[in-house]
Amino acid sequence: MDVAPLTIKQSYMTFLFPFAYRTNNRQEISAVLLQEGFSFFTLDNTALENAFYGDISIVHEELDQFFYPFLEDKLFPATINSSDFTRFSKAFYTQGSLQYQENHLNYEVMSIDITLCPFGNGILTVRTSITDTAHDISDILHFIHYFRVLEAKLREEKGAIHHFPFGDFLSTSELLFNHFIPYLQPFLLHQQDDIYKGLPFFEDERMFAAAYLISEEASELLPEHLFRLGQVDGRTPEGKPFISSTNPKYIANYVQEHSHTRWAPNSYMVTSAQAQITLTNLPIEKCTHSIQEFMGIHYYNLFIHYFYKMMLLKLSYEYSEIKWGKDKLVVNELIELITKFSARYYFEEVVVRTEGREISQMLRKFFNIQEHYLETKSTLDSLYRIQEDQSDSRSNNLLFILTVFTVISGIYGMNLVIDGWKDSKEFDSIWSYTLFEWIAFITALSGIGLSLVLVCLTAFKMLQNNMRRYRKKYK
Repeated sequence: MDVAPLTIKQSYMTFLFPFAYRTNNRQEISAVLLQEGFSFFTLDNTALENAFYGDISIVHEELDQFFYPFLEDKLFPATINSSDFTRFSKAFYTQGSLQYQENHLNYEVMSIDITLCPFGNGILTVRTSITDTAHDISDILHFIHYFRVLEAKLREEKGAIHHFPFGDFLSTSELLFNHFIPYLQPFLLHQQDDIYKGLPFFEDERMFAAAYLISEEASELLPEHLFRLGQVDGRTPEGKPFISSTNPKYIANYVQEHSHTRWAPNSYMVTSAQAQITLTNLPIEKCTHSIQEFMGIHYYNLFIHYFYKMMLLKLSYEYSEIKWGKDKLVVNELIELITKFSARYYFEEVVVRTEGREISQMLRKFFNIQEHYLETKSTLDSLYRIQEDQSDSRSNNLLFILTVFTVISGIYGMNLVIDGWKDSKEFDSIWSYTLFEWIAFITALSGIGLSLVLVCLTAFKMLQNNMRRYRKKYK
């Protein structure tokens, strides 16, 4: 299938990388970021409106009015010690190029955000732009495809090199963690040597991409262009323009389902599980406000829904790792976690404006947020009920044993003491005990033994739980 060309004059791209950190290291991370030149982001600090976005300025007042108040104060906390979403930003404006085979594409790393989210989650945001010269849409999508891959493992992901004045880098991960933010890596949590395999919410080890693409004025925006945006179809390993479908009907249905067409036929926003990209053929001077929204209100709309997706995938992973019948405390902690998450952060409607709500609905749909949420709550509730039943069964068995001891003690008038026990010298006479004295003797010893066992088991369980909490917090 022939792929129609489309010239892109300017491109602004944002990449989101989720990470996990120790919650007890939150203040230390904040201190390190401030020391490394990052600025704590607040809406009151209007000096930051044009600090991180190249030739674009965002308006903090728009952010202030875009979200409902019950979420706004959490997204934009006024103090750095908040346990909600604390954002740290730093401008770099560093020029580099991406080489694949013989092709070079110049780009700029404008700025990086590191946002510490609740529950030990975080989101790294990398802003880039390509504004020096026009490129075909295949080259732009090819760049997005390669930049979002942190560690190349598949054939179609390998072969790209990042060239910068300070060195060459074989992967985006190497570029970020060896040069731009090496001080963040020691704080990242991982369960294996490969840092990304320890992140259950990091799908395919690729960052989520958002972009705003400005084509030549009055260019025809075809369904195949929009389809390629959602699929991030750039070029084949041989360098030819690529589209991952040859069925026009399939392409048309995909575009209809994934496109926000409020500003068609001049502008479209395509949302999928891996990217959210706006394509417009309006003159550049008419795009300024839309780019401001892309970097401001639409970014935060994407950000909060991406956080929802992270949290729910994390919860799904943690309850899948539960050892059956042994981790009632873990189930209780997960239920407590999702309850706190639901009560404080998870809302079905977060945006005030109509357009923002329409985009929110698309994000919820393609991130499968509602399905993940209902599945997680249902699974945890089922696990809790089953483990409660098991606990009730163990309690009934223990109650039965204690009842037997109580009945026997009642038969003896609540007194199992044999007169011979009052003198330690008389213990040799146990072989002359009567039947009832033997019953009293065995009952007393087994009762004392059972009590000691129960005390030891309870103490061991408490110590084990405390040690597990400690390891979870400081490992």
